[in-house]
Formats: sequence, structure tokens, C-alpha cells
Amino acid sequence: MSSTPSSIPVTRRWLRQALTWLVGVGLLAWLLSHVPLDTVWEALGTPSALVWAGTLMGLLLSYLMRAARLQVVMGLNDGLNDQAHGGAQPRKALGLRLDALRVILMHNAAVNLLPMRAGELSFPWLASTQLRMPLAQAVASLLWMRLQDLAVLLALGLLLWPGLPMVWRAAGLTLLVLGWFAGLKLLDLLQASSNASAPTSKQRQLLQRLHAALVDPHHHRPAAWGFTWANWAIKLTAGALLLSAITQTSLGAGWAGALGGELAAVVPIQGPAGFGTYEAGVWAGFALSTPASTLAQGHAVAAALALHLCFLLCAVAAGAIAWATPSWSSSRLPD
Repeated sequence: MSSTPSSIPVTRRWLRQALTWLVGVGLLAWLLSHVPLDTVWEALGTPSALVWAGTLMGLLLSYLMRAARLQVVMGLNDGLNDQAHGGAQPRKALGLRLDALRVILMHNAAVNLLPMRAGELSFPWLASTQLRMPLAQAVASLLWMRLQDLAVLLALGLLLWPGLPMVWRAAGLTLLVLGWFAGLKLLDLLQASSNASAPTSKQRQLLQRLHAALVDPHHHRPAAWGFTWANWAIKLTAGALLLSAITQTSLGAGWAGALGGELAAVVPIQGPAGFGTYEAGVWAGFALSTPASTLAQGHAVAAALALHLCFLLCAVAAGAIAWATPSWSSSRLPD
């Protein structure tokens, strides 16, 4: 009996999901085979209360930076969707719209919990239901923010990677800038010729969404880039602080490990809740920036697990608080 066409995508989806679990769990098992579990518990107790406080405060501040960027990227500061709220003004705190912060926290929790970045799919739904944004605009904004994230992470790596020669930094940044503008130009040309080339419907939709992200003036505002830089600089510094305290290495080595973990999230295949792939990224960052004689592999893996647990638990806790406070999304009438 042949499979029906509708059953083929379902089978592929299950196979993809099984592959992500296999890769993630396999990587985690391989890493744990190099470090006893008691070393992991010891790592959690190594940092001082001041280090833990600094890490948690940095993580909280990064959430606020993301919410601020969302307001700029989606034009929420311009009152474009006040009519959808019946003319009422959204609730704010410290200049941040609480409904935007709520979306960021719930989306961040979903991204951290689900494999293969499946949690990204929650953003268009959250933006449309909580912020009254059109679905197409939400998808375009998400694609733009992820492009910004990748560009800034790569730039931060080139600027601050320990021991990288200045010539390499300059060459890498030049290539990054040229590649960015070349990619934007290529995408513009592909969009212009999409009707003539008649690509598939999925390709056409992706091109349209990327092009919409390119032409939206809100996406190109300096504030959007500023909040993106601030978010990643703060989050990576918070992670570096914890990693360096656990491994007793320099802040630069800890920063490289934190960057390696975040770059690992770009890999298409992700384990459940990012376990395995994130730790491998942190370990790789340490290995590339620290002499093998000064850092035991077990300490690097234990530190990676401790950092991952910290970020994951904070993301889930913040997402749960946001989900349990729907009043953040309610509006008040103008004074």
C-alpha cells in the first residue's frame, strides 16, 4: 500500500524530530562521559552569590533590551495599533510596553524548550494575538530580528575574540559588512525577478517575507541595531561572568565559551531544550580560545551545563510569569 501525499510530510516531520533528539541526546551523552555528575553539582556551587546576582541581573536586562527592540522593529512606539485597542494606551513600565515584554518572555521560553528552534513559530501567533499585528508583518519582523542577531553575534566574535590578530579582525569585519549588503542586494534582485522565474509557492512566500523585512523602515532604525548590540553584549557578558567563575579562567575565555554556545543555536539541528548542542558550542568556544593545558575538559563541560541550566530555568520562569499575568496585555484609557 502506497503512502498518501498527506502522510509524507507528517512522516518527514517525525523523522526530523527524532533526528534532533538523537543528535542532542547523543552529544550530551558524549560530553557527560567526560565529566562526573558530581562535578556538575560542584560547578553550580562554585560561583559566589555576587556572581550569580550579576549573571541573573544581566539576563534580566537582556530581556528588557529585546522588548525595547521589538517595540522599534514593529513600530509599537508609533501607536500604529492603538486603534486595535479601541484608542486605549498600552500599559508601560520604564518606557517599555508590558505587552511587548510579555511576548518576548513567552517566545523566549518556547525557543528554549522546543527542539530545532520550533519555538520560533510561537512568535507570529503571539504578536498577532497579543500585539494585534498582522501575521505577515510578524513573520517579516521575526526574520529581520534573526538576521540582526546573527550579524551582531558574528561581529562581536570578530571584535572581541581572545587572541585574534588585528588583521584578521579587520578582514573579517570587512567581509561581514560586504556580505551583508551583497546579501540584501541579491535578495532584492531575487524578489524583483520572482514572477519571471516562477519559483514554488514556498520559495515565493519566503522571498516576499524577507523583502518585506528589508523595505520596512522600522527595521532600519538605528535604535533597532542599538538594542540588538546591547542585548547580546549584556547576555554574553553575563554568561562569561558565570563561566569564568566556574572554570577559574579569564573573562575573555568565558566570553568565548558563551559566544560558542549562542552560535551553536544557529545550527539547524537542535536537541531537546538545546541540550547537547549548546554545551558542545560552549566547549568549542573554550577549546578555541584557551590553551589545552590550562583548562580541564571536564570543567568546561560542567560550566557549560551550569550556564545552560541557569539560562533555561530563567527563561522558563520568566515565560511562566508572563503567561500568568495577562493583565500586562490589557490597555488603559487615555488620561
